[in-house]
Amino acid sequence: MTINIKKTGGKYTAEVTPPHGNNSNWVTNVPLSCNDLIKRLNQLGCHQTDIGDAFYKANPEWLNDND
Repeated sequence: MTINIKKTGGKYTAEVTPPHGNNSNWVTNVPLSCNDLIKRLNQLGCHQTDIGDAFYKANPEWLNDND
């Protein structure tokens, strides 16, 4: 029911459950950079606000992780 993002070192892992991600389950296979994870979540159909909220929960300073 959520987008759950965790910071792992300088990268991120994520788990997406319905209704996000076009009602599918999805998990990262490897940690991704902030930008790569955002691109992937957008491809899955996740809403930008939900992505931002999940990143903020994982790391309040996530906007500074420009890579």
